[in-house]
Amino acid sequence: MIVGLGTDICPPSRWRHLVNRFGAEKAAGRILHPEELAYLLAGNRERLPERLAGRWALREAFGKALGTGLDGWSWKELRYVNGRLWAVGTLAQLLANREINTLHGSVSHDGDLALAVVILER
Repeated sequence: MIVGLGTDICPPSRWRHLVNRFGAEKAAGRILHPEELAYLLAGNRERLPERLAGRWALREAFGKALGTGLDGWSWKELRYVNGRLWAVGTLAQLLANREINTLHGSVSHDGDLALAVVILER
């Protein structure tokens, strides 16, 4: 049974600015788990801002689906690699306490927009 649905959009230009100002590791390291960051850094660096925008939109969409926004959970405990979305640590426990056992996430890019959709299921 679906218990949450969230969507969000984010412009890659915002992340391009942050990467140029602070560097990729520092800018992205604030929201991504080191494993997810390493995955993105190993890819095409020119596409990094759009991929980071997608990851940010995914976290916003997840918060909307959960009903908490970005508060009450660690952004680094939500991971999205190779189209698979999952939670670890205290976020995984929070989901288990709410009997949420399946996470679906999708990210898409077009022009200067990244779109993410998250569905949470019991």
